[in-house]
Amino acid sequence: MLRLEVVEPSFRPRTYAAGQGTSAQFNLIAVVRRGSATLQVNDEALQVGDSSVLVLPHGVQARLNVPAGTGAWIIGFARPLQSLVTGTGPESLMLDTVLSRLTLTPANQEIVESSILPLLPLLTQELNDPQKRSQTAVAALLRLLLIATSRMLTRSGLADNRNDTHILHRFRQLVELGYRSRKTVSGYCMDLNLTYDRLNDICQRNLQRTPLSLIQQRILMDASTRLVQTDESIQSIANHLGFSDPTKFSHFVKRATGVSPRQYRQMTRKEEDRQASTVLQTFSDWP
Repeated sequence: MLRLEVVEPSFRPRTYAAGQGTSAQFNLIAVVRRGSATLQVNDEALQVGDSSVLVLPHGVQARLNVPAGTGAWIIGFARPLQSLVTGTGPESLMLDTVLSRLTLTPANQEIVESSILPLLPLLTQELNDPQKRSQTAVAALLRLLLIATSRMLTRSGLADNRNDTHILHRFRQLVELGYRSRKTVSGYCMDLNLTYDRLNDICQRNLQRTPLSLIQQRILMDASTRLVQTDESIQSIANHLGFSDPTKFSHFVKRATGVSPRQYRQMTRKEEDRQASTVLQTFSDWP
């Protein structure tokens, strides 16, 4: 679910791939604390400077070249963790925006040193300590990192549109109230007094997601929490989330995760019980 590597300044350059091979399911977050790195994406080279943060969304194929002498933290987490990281609070829309676009902050040594670097050893400790490894704690630390990242961006960097933001906030509030009732996208459009095309355009332009995928993300977040953190039956969870048939719930989870609810519960719990060397993967095996 999570990869993290500390890149110490050395005589050896390194290259990290994203969006392909064993890294296909992970995004990429790079915090450069010394020197600079170069991102190669779509035949374009972007410079990631000292005291800057790069966020590369899930599914984007790119390579990050870290030359000799550069110090950085490289982080990647799987898409199922994103809903836990962004949460459902007031900052969730902003964090979704940061994670859904290629985000590169201007240099800001003060924020990096005071608000980001102190979080990274805590993240490492949480993953390394067999008595910890709390998914909630990991998500909270990543959320703090992304909030600090968003504060490094200018308004233009966030491409904030006030009207879009208001509609998206209202849509998120309605989803929070209605996702367990299996409310349709057209139902939300009626509540918002918008056409489907208008809501879809706003979601795609700001979050690169469809309205339906955002609703499903919220359902999956609840399902994942209950599957991993409780012993509720599949039937009970399906009923809680408004599925008339547990088979439909199983199909929903399998489409989203690739495995059945029962397998997801077993695999996730088994992963939490593994040794830290398995849970805390580094990027050394990235292609």
